[in-house]
Amino acid sequence: MNQNMLNPCNTRVMIGKTGASCKRCGSILTDDGWETFGEVSIPFIKVKAALESVLNFHQYTPKDMWATDDVECYYSYSDESSIIEVQIGSGVKNEEVYEISVRFAVCNPVGTFEKTLEICRRLALKLDMNVLDMKLHEVLDFGNELQLMKSKKKFEEKKEKFISTFDLPIGTISKPLNCAEVFDVLKGK
Repeated sequence: MNQNMLNPCNTRVMIGKTGASCKRCGSILTDDGWETFGEVSIPFIKVKAALESVLNFHQYTPKDMWATDDVECYYSYSDESSIIEVQIGSGVKNEEVYEISVRFAVCNPVGTFEKTLEICRRLALKLDMNVLDMKLHEVLDFGNELQLMKSKKKFEEKKEKFISTFDLPIGTISKPLNCAEVFDVLKGK
């Protein structure tokens, strides 16, 4: 079974940029997945301040966090209908940040997708970053409605495939979940 299909998260990665096009910043698709690269970094303290300036964002400790990770690198946005997770860098605190991962459980309500895009747009503006759509394999242009519709369609396809793979009855997952909680629900915990 395709490992990507089993991944319960829908992910965007924010990467540094220098103006309209950055030849020193980008990403490539390898056999191991997406690898981002670049010379442009943002101070950790600036990333942290940007996240903390968004209402409903708070630090959290992911259930699946590695022992070598730093809790300071993990944030969660949560309200009554959405949970969106953010990992700064690789999860290990460094003074300079080259990427930010923004993700949510694919089984969460479709409104979570729109909130995630809005959070990415706001953070991209505050931090002068690009947003890489991991499914489209493209940097998102928030002014391009066609591209945003394609991104939403990819999310909907992944959600449908995930639900059908596990033969989930409607209503099995009735509240927003963190990515790590999805398999607990599937196991009946």
